[in-house]
Amino acid sequence: MVLYNETTPRRRIGRAASTIEKEMTRLALCIGVLACLAGCGQDDVARVRHGEALDAAETAAGTALDAEIVLCRRVGSKTGKRIAEGDDFAASPEKKNRYIHGFVDVSGASEGVHQVHLVWIRPDGKELFRKFAEVAVAAAPEGFSTEITWLQAEDLHYAQVDDPVVAEAADFSLYTKLNVAPEKEREPGEYALRVYWNRELLVEKTFLFHRQDG
Repeated sequence: MVLYNETTPRRRIGRAASTIEKEMTRLALCIGVLACLAGCGQDDVARVRHGEALDAAETAAGTALDAEIVLCRRVGSKTGKRIAEGDDFAASPEKKNRYIHGFVDVSGASEGVHQVHLVWIRPDGKELFRKFAEVAVAAAPEGFSTEITWLQAEDLHYAQVDDPVVAEAADFSLYTKLNVAPEKEREPGEYALRVYWNRELLVEKTFLFHRQDG
């Protein structure tokens, strides 16, 4: 025989309500976490690509910060000299002309750790690919020490650290390259190299690319 009294349904209802409440709370937490990992992250990426600051407090660049982009067709293997600088390039079957090299000469960086994105833009305005680095600037007896660490969003364990640059001022160069070999079949038109410093568009340089000489 099952004993029954008027409090039994209430207890069952109470337990059910408590279980539902816990599950709803857990679901809300999951949604919140996913929103931060997915939605917020996508918003950040979109804003970075459009050169918008996420937060003014995150921008450590001072008024003295400056940068210049230099594009060239070749780089001296022994001297590092930039050869055939310009803003108009063409595809070439020669191995030495497989790339368009991009140098970003930065000066006047402030102390701290800064995020840098070097982004190549296609003629249709869409991103082709990017390089990402953290630039750590610290005071040194000689002036400043700058250490550049290249990272990859797809590989959290990847880190390529350049030799520190020690100088009187926090001046240094960043490097990236675009493969324009004929087999890549790059679309002709106006490309661009953009530099984002702490999620703000710092400098941009456009250039023309042709499929063949002439």
